[in-house]
Amino acid sequence: MKPLLEKALLKDASIHKVQFDKEWFYNLDDIAYHLKEDVSDVDFIHLPMMIDEQQEFVKCATFEDIQRGRKEFE
Repeated sequence: MKPLLEKALLKDASIHKVQFDKEWFYNLDDIAYHLKEDVSDVDFIHLPMMIDEQQEFVKCATFEDIQRGRKEFE
């Protein structure tokens, strides 16, 4: 399993992210591509995010949700 650090996610321009209610949420499709893992067990919510200069509602999760969902595969 590829290690994941939140600081690295915040700096990575290829991962779309949005801050909502003082917490960062990451686009799950981008996370799945970055990790090359199935993230279907990660809890998510739909949030608006700017992608290619258009607002879209996408599946997003916090860093903690992503870590928790990944541990279920171990």
